[in-house]
Amino acid sequence: MSDNYNEVMCFGEPLIGFFAKEDSHGLPLFKMAIGGDTSNVALGVAKLGHSASYVTRLGSDYFAEKIRELWKKENVDTRNVIQDENHQTGIYFAFYDSQGNHQFIYKRRNSAAAHYSTKDAKEVSLEGLKIFHLSGISQAISKSCMEASFYFMKRCRELNIFVSYDLNYRNQLWSKEYFKSVAYYTIKNLANLVSMNISEAKVLGLSGEPEKIVEDVMSMGPEIVALKLGKEGCVIGSPEGIEYGKAFEVGNTVETTGAGDSLTAAVIVGILEKMKLSQLTRFANAVAAMVCSAIGSTSGQPAREEVEIFLEKNH
Repeated sequence: MSDNYNEVMCFGEPLIGFFAKEDSHGLPLFKMAIGGDTSNVALGVAKLGHSASYVTRLGSDYFAEKIRELWKKENVDTRNVIQDENHQTGIYFAFYDSQGNHQFIYKRRNSAAAHYSTKDAKEVSLEGLKIFHLSGISQAISKSCMEASFYFMKRCRELNIFVSYDLNYRNQLWSKEYFKSVAYYTIKNLANLVSMNISEAKVLGLSGEPEKIVEDVMSMGPEIVALKLGKEGCVIGSPEGIEYGKAFEVGNTVETTGAGDSLTAAVIVGILEKMKLSQLTRFANAVAAMVCSAIGSTSGQPAREEVEIFLEKNH
């Protein structure tokens, strides 16, 4: 395999997720799935027909083996995944509360990925890379990951590599004020594509109609902004303008975890393929809708052919 293998490189923490359903006694039964926001994006990009690679540290354990197996199956390049013999792979548990909202319990403190450092980052070749993707979670899991994130982004800007940044705020990882300061710096100085949802926009102090929020973020510097609206679809802004895309209806919504990550993956693919804004918005909404058909954040991710068939049926 040549060194010029990357279209998209993702940095962050893959996780093993356990999704709960109640048994007849009201106790949870768990189904294991593979998650982690930026890993979801790498897998989504690969399934949509583009080359993707991942950068992280993984433990030397059963969970790491399962993550590596999935990456290998979907052709995600792992040459920059460091095997850490001293720390474990992170996990999380997903529940629904009485209102039907997701509740997450994370067991990721002191994980292998959290020990990633700028020293590790300096060993990664960015040759031939088109898009580098990371998230607020990539930054929040540790100080050393924060430092590595800025090293990567600044290096990408020097090399004219497109930087994709998904806010993905998690209040278990850092305070709102810390998040805001880091996110605003990243948006204004380093990111070419910014993805976020309405809740994250509110944390940043942005308000108004979705189109206005997108316009406000674009005015800070990013070329493209994708605002995820859940079951309402999304609003995407680009140099062409700002477009609202209504969400597609799917017959059986099983699980929404990972839909936002897959929408981001679809936007990245649209950028690689230089899609027109209207086509990009429709494509991203289709991919996000299809992910909701299975438990976990990756099980429902569609292949490119499946997306094309879905779009033909829903023209």
